Amino acid sequence: ASRLGALRPPPMPPACELRHSGRPHSRARARAVVAGHYDLPVSFFRLILDPSMAYSCGYWASDDAEYGLADAQRDKFDLVCRKLELGSGGSLLDMGCGWGSLTVHAAQHYKAQVTAVTLSAEQGGYASARLRGLGLGGRARVLIQDYRDPAGDSYDAIASLEMGEHVGAAGYPAFCAALHSRLRPGGRLLIQQMSRGKNAPGGGPFIESYVAADMHMRPVGETVGLLEGAGLEVLGVESLRPHYVRTIRAWLDNLERNLTAVEAIIGVDRARLWRLYLAGGALAFEEGRMGVDQILAARRG
Repeated sequence: ASRLGALRPPPMPPACELRHSGRPHSRARARAVVAGHYDLPVSFFRLILDPSMAYSCGYWASDDAEYGLADAQRDKFDLVCRKLELGSGGSLLDMGCGWGSLTVHAAQHYKAQVTAVTLSAEQGGYASARLRGLGLGGRARVLIQDYRDPAGDSYDAIASLEMGEHVGAAGYPAFCAALHSRLRPGGRLLIQQMSRGKNAPGGGPFIESYVAADMHMRPVGETVGLLEGAGLEVLGVESLRPHYVRTIRAWLDNLERNLTAVEAIIGVDRARLWRLYLAGGALAFEEGRMGVDQILAARRG
């Protein structure tokens, strides 16, 4: 082996491997994890997402050939707002607002007063600029902070779209309690969240190492139990698993169509990583190894 040159130090890990220090889900580490996944250039996400910049499962309400990703995301936001019974002047807390897609939709089309919370400086700055550009600054605001920080008064409605996966198992009861405390009596909560089987609660070694560390998902029934344990009444659960297959495949199609531009923005290695991430994610939902659900709950009056 020595003569053949096989005895040598192990190869260095690739530059795109995530390296986070500190206690999982601590405030400092949570900020670093979010930055590692979401603080890629906005120009990259524009190439794979729809124009609303929604980075969560859409709701495919039609099989018509002209119906596409942007329609599915619009119909998802309408579904969320209807379930929350959101009306003009009603207050909404968008917990984990991403690029501001739901915040813009609720403020623009439902005339709601929205407070949006994100830990990502890149997302927060982009969402604030969108609101100003659309003349919605008086109807919505963006807070760049941890979900554990105060977020103003109590709200008529709260939405959290695919943010709960980042909270962690140990912190999820406190997350549910925080949502309960920020919801007015009689108010409604909608959580859209991915789920996994009891024997595979995390995102998996590839996701943890290269995409988003410290992910934790559980069977949807366990999440329902945690919400009920926080004093919330669960009104309904709707599975969107088939919708995520179509959503992720639409993102992957966009990436493939814009691959040269994507490589120019994030590099060849990271572009290859995202191709694998999206293709594997679509298969995981298609084969039923992962699920995603909308859980509607209320705080009793």
